[in-house]
Amino acid sequence: MDRVTPELQPVAIYLMPQASYSRAVNMNAQPFRQPYYKPHTSLGATGHWVKTAGLLAPLVIGEFVKDPDQRWRFIRIAAVATALVSEAMWTHRITKEREEARARERERHERA
Repeated sequence: MDRVTPELQPVAIYLMPQASYSRAVNMNAQPFRQPYYKPHTSLGATGHWVKTAGLLAPLVIGEFVKDPDQRWRFIRIAAVATALVSEAMWTHRITKEREEARARERERHERA
């Protein structure tokens, strides 16, 4: 009788059992994904240009202003200014949407 060494023994493949049949069937189904929320994208082209100006401001300021203290001051002012413009645009948009919603509600109440 031949001896079987451990290297020659057949290797068993063990598969992990599935938790349930429905999970096994739904493994290929896409999970629910919450949409990514980026408010600056809903401001349109103007919002895009404001953001781009804010990003490029330090480079442009660095090219034209040679004094380091003055350069740092202008960069801070540019950062605050672009943030204020962006917030003002967002506030204007929200205010306009709320006014339109109120107008629609008034029309519904007048019809009823």
